[in-house]
Amino acid sequence: MRNKIDVKFGLLFPWQFLFLAGLVLIISISLLADRTIPAIGLIAVCVLVLSAYSGTEINNAERVYREYNAFFFIKKGKHIKYDSIERIFINRGTSSQRVHTAHTNHSSQFKNEEFNAFIKFEDGTKIHLLTKRNKQKLLLALEKISATLQVPVVDTTER
Repeated sequence: MRNKIDVKFGLLFPWQFLFLAGLVLIISISLLADRTIPAIGLIAVCVLVLSAYSGTEINNAERVYREYNAFFFIKKGKHIKYDSIERIFINRGTSSQRVHTAHTNHSSQFKNEEFNAFIKFEDGTKIHLLTKRNKQKLLLALEKISATLQVPVVDTTER
């Protein structure tokens, strides 16, 4: 049985940067034969943007965890020791997004219900693990984590 889990939380850059990096990457590849050094530099920057993500890694055998940012698939983050894990719990939250129209001053605000999963250590430290809009999908993702860490999942949204 595995004693180590790696929960990828999400990308570090918004979709606009990812789209632009993808576009510049395609252009850079086409310029590789004529302008080799600038193209290689642009390709490196694009891969950096496209490969950047954040997450949490928990090693239950060594009793350490780290919240990390990964660039070029290399994880950077400080390992922190813990005594034991108390539980994994789920909270309900709301996210809002304001969208403006292109040529007028009108805007619309959209509110979405989302569910957040946290891990709570015995010393009271809480770490955000996952966010999903669908509670069942979140519970399904947490089953593997709960089984690996051997801790219960507590749903606080039912109260």
